[in-house]
Amino acid sequence: MARQTDLRAIDSALTDRGGVLLTGTTGVGKTRLLAAALQRVAAGGRTVVAVGGAGGPETGCAENFCSLAECLDRLESVRRHSDPARRTVVGFDDAHLVEESAAHRLYRLAASGRVSVAAAARRDAALPAGVDKLWVERLVERLEVLPFARDVVSAILRRRVGGPVDAATLERLWDTTRGNALILHELVEYALADGSLRRVDGHWHWDGLPARPPGRLADIVRLRLRDLAPEEQELVNVLALVGQVEYGLAERFGLARAAEGLDGRGLVQIEYSGRRVGIRLTEPLTGAVVADRMSGLTAQRLRLQLADAIEATGARRADDAVRMATLRMAAGRVPGPAVLLAAARTAAHRRDFALTERLCLPLLGAPPAPAGPAPAGLPAPSPGGTATTAAAAGEEIRGPGADDGGAAPVPGDDGVPPVPEDGGRAVVDVARASLLLGRALAGLGRHEEAEAVFARVLTGRPEALVEALPPDELVAAVRDRADNVAWGLGRGADAAAVVDGLPAGLGPQGAGVRYGFHAVLALLADRPDDAARTARTVLPGERPDSPVVQHLLPPAALALSELGHPAEALAMIDRHTRDLDGWHADTRLRCLVVTARCAFAQGDVGRVRDTLKTIGRFPAPGDELGRLQLALLRSRLLRLLGRPDEAVTLLRGASALRVRRDWLGTPAWTLAQLAGALAEAGRPTEALQTLVEARAARRAAPPYPPADDAVLLEHAVVLAHTGDRSGAACRALEVVRRAAARPASALTALHLAARVADTPRAAVRAARLAVGAGSELMRLQADHVVALSRSDGEALEEVSARFRALGAVPLAAEAAAQAAHVYRKDGRRRAGRLARAAGARLLAESDCALPPWADAQEHRQRTRTAPLTGREREVAALAAGGLSNRDIAARLVVSVRTVENHLYRVYEKLGITARSDLGGALQSLARHPARAVVRAA
Repeated sequence: MARQTDLRAIDSALTDRGGVLLTGTTGVGKTRLLAAALQRVAAGGRTVVAVGGAGGPETGCAENFCSLAECLDRLESVRRHSDPARRTVVGFDDAHLVEESAAHRLYRLAASGRVSVAAAARRDAALPAGVDKLWVERLVERLEVLPFARDVVSAILRRRVGGPVDAATLERLWDTTRGNALILHELVEYALADGSLRRVDGHWHWDGLPARPPGRLADIVRLRLRDLAPEEQELVNVLALVGQVEYGLAERFGLARAAEGLDGRGLVQIEYSGRRVGIRLTEPLTGAVVADRMSGLTAQRLRLQLADAIEATGARRADDAVRMATLRMAAGRVPGPAVLLAAARTAAHRRDFALTERLCLPLLGAPPAPAGPAPAGLPAPSPGGTATTAAAAGEEIRGPGADDGGAAPVPGDDGVPPVPEDGGRAVVDVARASLLLGRALAGLGRHEEAEAVFARVLTGRPEALVEALPPDELVAAVRDRADNVAWGLGRGADAAAVVDGLPAGLGPQGAGVRYGFHAVLALLADRPDDAARTARTVLPGERPDSPVVQHLLPPAALALSELGHPAEALAMIDRHTRDLDGWHADTRLRCLVVTARCAFAQGDVGRVRDTLKTIGRFPAPGDELGRLQLALLRSRLLRLLGRPDEAVTLLRGASALRVRRDWLGTPAWTLAQLAGALAEAGRPTEALQTLVEARAARRAAPPYPPADDAVLLEHAVVLAHTGDRSGAACRALEVVRRAAARPASALTALHLAARVADTPRAAVRAARLAVGAGSELMRLQADHVVALSRSDGEALEEVSARFRALGAVPLAAEAAAQAAHVYRKDGRRRAGRLARAAGARLLAESDCALPPWADAQEHRQRTRTAPLTGREREVAALAAGGLSNRDIAARLVVSVRTVENHLYRVYEKLGITARSDLGGALQSLARHPARAVVRAA
């Protein structure tokens, strides 16, 4: 039951006070919650009478009346009870519709102690005076019923489909429904019926809303929009088309009062960003339904009026060009090249690559992609290939549109129009649009098409482009092409040749890209020492904030941190960054992200927090890379502080962002971090299922050793928290071996291995990895490993104090618990009690729990069953999630017979006989595993 906390609050109100009034928006689940509460009260032996639909047969009500007045007639003779727990309970829904006279009679009965009240009402509706007096005089408790949280939506969906659901689907459903119980139920049932919610590679997947919202779902949404005033309906129509409008524009349209009314009903939400005040619909589905049912003429009128109003305000923000262009294109008007180019550049900067592609099409001679009925002003799906993108090859196409009357270039054989050779504005416009198109195609994962576009524009005419394009745009285009070749096509050598082929005459910008990209390629090839060497040689001769600094410093600082020198990296960053406001937005974000990672590696939690605040100073609406990196950094901090549940929420949102892989991270690593946080939060089955998804994503992408090893380390974390300590240690030691060129990663992995299992030669390895390290955290990790291997209680207490000083309270509590265990084994009971009490205080301070391998080890019983292997745990978790043997085999790339054999051994080891027992058995195994020993390095 997803509302257990609410039900307990209702029970308390009915027992201790005299009743409860549930309020909430339409569809939030008030009626079902009320019925469940009445059923619980009746099952507890109290007399319950209900009115109308509040008391179905399943509630166990003594009587069910047609009206509240009829019910009160029967209850006039009920005896008074001073104890609220003994009073008759009156349950009814839609309290806002009750007649005033009946409401006053109910108030008198409740005030005299004869009845308790359990009622529900719409939050935005006016209540009768008698009902208001009940909660004002504290005769009943008013309880707001909120939409489901993200995690609750996730649990409900997994329970309904009977299997694991991929992270992106969970996030899409949350974004669409915002936790509204009724809409969630209707949408899931429709998606299951029409097959859009389906199993893909063993996980349930949903692409999103159909082009037209289904009829019943649309009707339910429209119920919330009934009785709107004409001005309110006009504002809802505007928001359905554009997603968000500034309050100033609403005033310009004479819709300010309409905004206030809709806000009062909970239909819109107000967003503040500096001095800007924005208005948007509370639920995206509302926008989709309204836009789909809107008259075409109404939509065209509103789009053109909005575009004209934005232009009349001066269109000063970069955002304004995007909105003007998309609104006019959706209304059938093609803007001029200047507006289209400005809009496309803004969309590309924010990594909205589908919209970038749409905006480039008219400039390249193709008709713009139809906007269709996309809700809230979102772009329609992109065309499927380059030939479609630039129209049919060789076909004469009308030019950039009615606003300028120009003729369009004719596409070549590959669908991309050639750059004109005769100079003039057409050269610049077509070249710019083509390069933006290449970036968009790369961002959409169409890497071969992107390379074809880049090659057509950039090959053979470098000097002409230097004269035609601003240097920053040409440098960015070459960098985009190199990124696509390296990360999309997996051809590092070819990417280096692309960057080395930058035309002369680009000065420091060209040099910066060359140095920076070669540093990135060094990370890709697992040669961080090459990147560090380049930085130590080149950066001392550069002025702070120069183009070379902006491109080279972030990857080089990350390389230094991986080599065990985060202090040097942070000093280098401080020395070469004076004015981040003057940096390019992309390089600034990367520098700040790397700064936070170096601070983590140094153990400087204070600097991590400060850097997160600095990142927040540079908001970039629509920039998914920024949102992703900020979520990853915050979740890492939360996990360090012992708050994995909050980290799970952030990582769910991060895993749904469609950000292409690059040197800062990969989608597989994001999923792996989600799996690790789920394991730390005590959700082993979901953690193992997410881990399988992460490993599949890792196999599907070209290798990137730092990120691949991070995925493997999270794999070890999941295994450790789900009871397979031997498997966890083996995975961690594999990272130690693979990360020989990156001592920081190797020592982190060794630290985990030594904590979860008896690891041979751990102390020697840790000391060797920490030699020359400029990181306090690395030295502390090494000391922790040595103290564990020597069973040195005093050293473990010192390690605990040092972790506490760094702010890593959960690790401090773990070290204190390990010290207590050592003392008890040595017979030093008083020291053991003191260490254990110190650990308990630390846990209370951070409100977290010890990891299973450190939780009361001295009292834990060894399991009598043989431990499961890593593959047996994966198979068991997928089977517990509802997958069939055939689905599991497809997901893990094994035969069905192999899956059957694994399940046979799992049943035997866990002592169960049914598939339905797997979930509980895995949860129990995670709480009470046997101590693991790694026999070989």
